[in-house]
Amino acid sequence: MPQSPRHLVIVRAGDQSLHPGWTSSVATRTWDLVVSYYGDDPVRFRDAGERRIDDKGPKWPGLYTLLTRGDFWRAYDYIWFPDDDLKIEQHAVDRLFALTAELGLELSQPALSWTSHYSHFITLRHPSFVARFTDFIEIMAPCFRREFLEACLPTLGETQSGWGFDWAWPRLQTRGIRGCAILDDVEMTHTRPIGGPIYATLRALGVSADDECNATLRKYSIKVRFPMRITMAIDRAGRLLDATVSEDGERLDALLTRDASALFSSRNAFDLQHVVVTMQDPERPGRWGR
Repeated sequence: MPQSPRHLVIVRAGDQSLHPGWTSSVATRTWDLVVSYYGDDPVRFRDAGERRIDDKGPKWPGLYTLLTRGDFWRAYDYIWFPDDDLKIEQHAVDRLFALTAELGLELSQPALSWTSHYSHFITLRHPSFVARFTDFIEIMAPCFRREFLEACLPTLGETQSGWGFDWAWPRLQTRGIRGCAILDDVEMTHTRPIGGPIYATLRALGVSADDECNATLRKYSIKVRFPMRITMAIDRAGRLLDATVSEDGERLDALLTRDASALFSSRNAFDLQHVVVTMQDPERPGRWGR
């Protein structure tokens, strides 16, 4: 008898959600799918291979309601929370879970394709690497080890916007610099411009995402530094590069610079404002990527 999937995708979905394109074959999928629907259509997203559960509101409060109302998600080893405007192939989602488990990560995310709308350069795919260990995971698509999600669960109900979780969650995990990574071996595309419907929702609620971010950072005593830090990376040859080791750090910088140059040559000139900077911080060793 085939075993049940040990991985779960929960997408907060509106009527234009792209998640139907994430599955090419339910029979070969290595993960289950729950659609946390916030729309009004009584028949939408009830196809085979997906379970619809209705909850209104922004992404993170809706997920908090869902996860605290039932324990179904506790049967899984890893849970991924992607936005509904992401384009990704089924095999890439399979790889996300497999690589996250292989590396023993508490927290991870796929890298963004070079054609994506993006906020943070560090989240764009760096093709010289399999994975980059970082101190930042964007709330767009975090993947949690179940035990870590259980520990983080109260945070999901603390804000409407989720701003600040990007920095808080990496610091709450207990595996240190080996516990959190952006997976360059897994690619997704963010299809909509930054500043979508969530911001109109927050305005209607009278909520400032900036204020919520600052409150989260204060609560968890987090001092944000820019650009975000890359502490280690695994290159395409499978070598672990430690930024605190001189020879590794030099190779890490060289590969980051090569990838940045290739990226900038492929995108419009306005993107040069996001230029990658790699440097050694005397207080906190590591390489940095904006």
